[in-house]
Amino acid sequence: MIHMAAAMVLLVLTHIFCLTAMMERRYSVRKTAFIYGAFGIFFIGLTLAVYAIFGSGSTDTALISFTSTILAGFFVFILTSTDTFCKKLFLFISHSSLFCIFFCIAILVCSGLFGSLSETGTLHARNIVRTLLYVPDVIVYLKFLRPYVRAVPGTKKRTWYSISLVSILFLEVFASFVVFFYAGYDNGETLFLFGAVVMIYCSVLWVIFGTVRHMDYEMKAELIGKNVEYLQGQLELAKENEMLAKTIRHDFRHHNRNIAALLQEGDVREALRYIRQYDESLDAANPERFCRHATVNAILSSFYTRAKKEGIAVSVSADTPQESPIEDMDFVAVLSNLLENALKGCRESGSYREIRVDIRTVADKTVIVCGNTCREDMEIEDGMLRRRSTGIDSITIAVRKYDGDIRYELENGYLTVCVILNS
Repeated sequence: MIHMAAAMVLLVLTHIFCLTAMMERRYSVRKTAFIYGAFGIFFIGLTLAVYAIFGSGSTDTALISFTSTILAGFFVFILTSTDTFCKKLFLFISHSSLFCIFFCIAILVCSGLFGSLSETGTLHARNIVRTLLYVPDVIVYLKFLRPYVRAVPGTKKRTWYSISLVSILFLEVFASFVVFFYAGYDNGETLFLFGAVVMIYCSVLWVIFGTVRHMDYEMKAELIGKNVEYLQGQLELAKENEMLAKTIRHDFRHHNRNIAALLQEGDVREALRYIRQYDESLDAANPERFCRHATVNAILSSFYTRAKKEGIAVSVSADTPQESPIEDMDFVAVLSNLLENALKGCRESGSYREIRVDIRTVADKTVIVCGNTCREDMEIEDGMLRRRSTGIDSITIAVRKYDGDIRYELENGYLTVCVILNS
C-alpha cells in the first residue's frame, strides 16, 4: 500500500503540474494551492480505496480510477481557471487524451522491456515512463503553444466547441485503448491501430493549433480595425473643426464691427458678453487633445464625445508620450474595452452618471485607472468581476503580455479598475 501511495503521489503531482500550466489563475496563489492540494488528497485516497476493494490488477480498478480522476480534475480545472468554459473544455480534453496516450505507451514499454518485474515494480515503472513522456510535452506547450492559446480569447465559442467535440471523440477512442491494454489485449493489430490513431490525432492537433493561430490573427486584425476607426473619427473631427475655424475667421470682420458698434453706443457690458461668446466659439473650434499619443488620444476623444452626448459627466487626464513602448493594438484592447464597459455601467446605474479616466506614465510603467458609476449588485471576487464584462479577455491578454496587473474595486456603487502595464 505504501508503494501504491508513492506512485499515486507522483501521478497526482504530474496532473497538477499540467493543469496549472494550462490554466489562467482565478484565485490567489494560496487559495489555488489549497484547492489543488485537496484534489491531490481526494485523488490519492480514492485510488487507494479502489485498489483495496478491487485489487491492483482489476480492469474495474483502472476504469473507476480513470473516470474519477477525469471528473475530479475537470471540476478543479474549471473552478480555478478564469478562461471561458469552451476554451477550458478544449484544454482539459486535450490533456486527458494525452494522458491516455502516455498511459498506453507506458503499459506497452513496460510489458516489452520490463516484463519480468513484480506487480509493484511494474506499477512504478509505468508511472515513471508516463511522467518522463509528460516532461517534453509540457515544455513544448509552455514554450511554443501556450502563447498562442493565451492570446486568443474565448469569445469565438462556436470554434472552440467545434474543436472540443473533435477532441472528445479522440478521447473516447484513447480511453478504450487504455482499457484494452490494461486488460492485456496488446496484439499486433491493436498496436497498429493504436499507432495509426495517434498519428491521425497528432495531425488533427496540428490543424487545431493552426486554427488557434488563425483566431489570434483575426483578433489582431479586429484591434487594428478598431484603431483605424478611432483615428478616422479623430480625422473627421479635425476636419469639422477646421471648417468651423475657417468660418469663424471669415466672420472675423463682422465680429469686430459688432463690437465696435456696441462700444460706440457705450454698451460696454454687452460688448464684453459678445467677446466672451466669441472666445467660447473659438475654443469649440479646437479639438479635444488629452495627450500626445495619437492612438490613446483618438480613443479618449471618441469615448469623451460619446459620453457627453449621453449626458454623462466625464473627467479625463492623460500624460502618455508621443512614443510609448506599449503597442497601439494593446492600447486599443485595454482602453477601448475599459471605456466601453464604463459607458455600459453608467447606462445601468442611477440618475447620476460619471466616468473618470486617469492615465499616467510612471518610470517604466503605464498605469490606467478608470472609474464609473455602476449597478448596486456588482460583485468583486479576488480583485476581479465575478461576472465577466465585455472584452475582459482582451484586457487580460494585454496585461499578461506586459507582465502587468489588473484589479477591480467596488465602493458605494462606484466601480474602479486599475491596469498596470510594465514596459
